[in-house]
Amino acid sequence: MASGKFFRRPAVLLALVLCSVGGLVTLMGRLATGPQVAQKRVQLSAGEESEAYPAISPDGKRIAYSTRDSAQVSAFHVFVRELPSGKPRQLTEGEGNDVAPVWSPDGGTLAFLRLEDGRTQCIVIPADGGTERKLAELGPAADLAQPLPAVSWNADGKSLVVVQSAEKQLPGLAVVALDSGLDSGKLRRITNPPEGGEGDSTPAVSPSGSSIAFVRHTQNEGADIYLCDATGGGLRRLTFDDRGIRGIAWTRDGQDLLYSGHRVGGWRLWRVPAYGGSPRDLVISGQQAYYPAIGRNRLAYTDSPTVSAIWRATLAAGDAVDERPLIRSTGREVNPVWSPDGTKIANVGDQSGSDEIFVSDADGRNRLRITQLKGPRIGRLRWSPDAKTLIFDASRDHGQEVFTVPAAPGNKPARVLLHASSASFSRDGKWIYFQSRGQIWKATATGGNPQAIAPQNGSGQPIESADGKYIYFRSHRGIWRIPVAGGDEEEAFVPEHDVWGSINMQPTKKGVYYTEFERSARSMVVSFYDFATRKSSILFRMRNADQGNGGGFSVSPDGKYILYARVDQSQTNLILVENFR
Repeated sequence: MASGKFFRRPAVLLALVLCSVGGLVTLMGRLATGPQVAQKRVQLSAGEESEAYPAISPDGKRIAYSTRDSAQVSAFHVFVRELPSGKPRQLTEGEGNDVAPVWSPDGGTLAFLRLEDGRTQCIVIPADGGTERKLAELGPAADLAQPLPAVSWNADGKSLVVVQSAEKQLPGLAVVALDSGLDSGKLRRITNPPEGGEGDSTPAVSPSGSSIAFVRHTQNEGADIYLCDATGGGLRRLTFDDRGIRGIAWTRDGQDLLYSGHRVGGWRLWRVPAYGGSPRDLVISGQQAYYPAIGRNRLAYTDSPTVSAIWRATLAAGDAVDERPLIRSTGREVNPVWSPDGTKIANVGDQSGSDEIFVSDADGRNRLRITQLKGPRIGRLRWSPDAKTLIFDASRDHGQEVFTVPAAPGNKPARVLLHASSASFSRDGKWIYFQSRGQIWKATATGGNPQAIAPQNGSGQPIESADGKYIYFRSHRGIWRIPVAGGDEEEAFVPEHDVWGSINMQPTKKGVYYTEFERSARSMVVSFYDFATRKSSILFRMRNADQGNGGGFSVSPDGKYILYARVDQSQTNLILVENFR
């Protein structure tokens, strides 16, 4: 009797009916689609070229991508080949970097981004080769080392969504018409990112054309995916990680988005429903996957495994001599920092499978592992004035945090700040300077009594001067400083070359070492601003510098040596996944 009453309950009957319907739908789906075919991962790249930014044609038969010679410093150019193993055909040439090509909906035209002479342009060219046409000027180039995608076709093929930037305006999305009429080449702005961030990038129009996915960047390489309609309205946040993102692609049915995100210890591909939900790891992609592209039953992406070492060079009359590796492992070694007394070197290494802090003698010997974090990504690393403590940033899925840890094994890091990054000690060791919400702050050495000290938005990377009188920091307007004792902020100096996003600074008694990008050499350089002459000069060119995890350099206290992370092995390949659904 009890069993009979149980099955007569309406809720239970409804549940049984739904389960039966679900099972029937699943069975019919399997009968309609046939058995699941295993996904197959193959490498497309061959030779010594670096290939990146793939895009699969609408019919799924061809792939467009950007290529440059990895054996020497050269520009990216756009190539096209048949899938899976056709002969590459070069479409562009010249001095400019041509990156991130995208196919028109009919497959007849390619649009791409050209970076040249510090400017960005949107260029279109027939997919079979021919005369190219400059469609629009997009503004100053933001990142010449690893530019983010900035062009996407609208579904009707008559216009494109691009990223527009200006000297006094954060990068945002704009629409540009393709036809040759009066509106051709004119930019119509549709998004305006909030102050305090780094702007918008990576537009990706949905297959139906009703939605645009894009990346909105925050400080210190944080980012999330947002959605809007074709006019920029209906803004909706899709991810909540505040972690780096490199590339977005819609599935062909427009139900999901794939993206490259720095989550769980690597740059992996993640799949998230367009209506919202938790991202799912695409395991087949590995841990160094960027810029996904989707075609008919195919997925392509850039695979870029990197091994780097800490190199030391002597400095003499602006030139480097006796340049050699000092710290090398089976993984990636970055962010070297000399201790204030010059006897120790701290840096971040990932040979254990996750970012950890190591400390060695000044010659690289007697190296010891200081942390056992097993997961978070470590950013900037600084010593305390007495060389007994290290302060560093750690990025987790819920945001960025600042920790301190004694510079010896066997100690657990202490979290001192939440939602903060780019921390450094004051010269007396009593204060911590850091960035949060686009402003410069200070707090006690244990994280207490936080207070904003630089009001301008978009400020970051604070560090105190050698004499303890000023706090230097990076802003959208250049390199600025503010008195430690209080007062108005002022421009410290204007860099001679290109500076974007993250900048590394090291103040000394005579001037400030800092990083910038030299366009003519296509490389990162360390420059020195001299307080006496009020001029900057290039001190050192960092060949094959690894700028990941904040990159970084460190000049020894006596000014004789410089440390930096240099890539030993970096093979950028295109990967194709067949039978992708």
